[in-house]
Amino acid sequence: METTAAKKLPPGFRFRPTDEELVVHYLRRRALGSPLPPAVDIPDVRLLAHDPSDLLPPGWSEQERYFFTCKEAKYVKGRRANRATGAGYWKATGKEKPVAVSVAAAPRSQAAAVVVGMKRSLVFYRGKPPTGKKTDWVMHEYRLAGAGLAPCRRAATADHPARPAEGWVLCRVFRKKGSAAASTASPTADADDDDATTERADDAAAGVRFIDFFARADARRRRAASPVSSSCVTDASAEHCREQETTSRNGGAAAGDASD
Repeated sequence: METTAAKKLPPGFRFRPTDEELVVHYLRRRALGSPLPPAVDIPDVRLLAHDPSDLLPPGWSEQERYFFTCKEAKYVKGRRANRATGAGYWKATGKEKPVAVSVAAAPRSQAAAVVVGMKRSLVFYRGKPPTGKKTDWVMHEYRLAGAGLAPCRRAATADHPARPAEGWVLCRVFRKKGSAAASTASPTADADDDDATTERADDAAAGVRFIDFFARADARRRRAASPVSSSCVTDASAEHCREQETTSRNGGAAAGDASD
């Protein structure tokens, strides 16, 4: 499922838009039916028909992926969104957060924040609620709101009813950092360790001697932090007192013999 965006973007460039850019330049364009920039390909996908691992298969070149989809109602006459998939469900975490842009009414006036969309975070659970097992798959869902939704509503007329703009959402799917499947640093780390071991072996063979100043400093700190225990001092003092008492007794006995 390699997109054309990865082929058209020059080497070194990555698709890393901000929340405001996602809503204003991409989601609103999709809701209005306008074409996206040539180098960007965000496909239309019914997310509820796919497992997250299918959306970002192993070996995918990027750590995240973007999709357009239409929200589906859980019930025919309800507004509650359907979050269930074939193998699990998406569960919302926290409340929606507004996505705002700064707009100046006049050239020299102070810019004001204008809400153009809303952002919601969801986590994927395997199984059925409420006993589903939490996974490390995360999705950020963006929808139009406020000033961002107004142009779409004006564009929808009786001649072009189309699909309601409120139904379109833009989703960013990714795997949480630190997970075993998402982390690809371990092979590199092992390779670095092997290289370091090889370099140390080569240096030893060449007769190069390195001094580990950090290890010496740690050893000095450990010696300074471990004073002689009080029990040892007490034992030494007691032994010294016994020696003095024995000496004084011997001296007294010798003086008595001399007087006799």
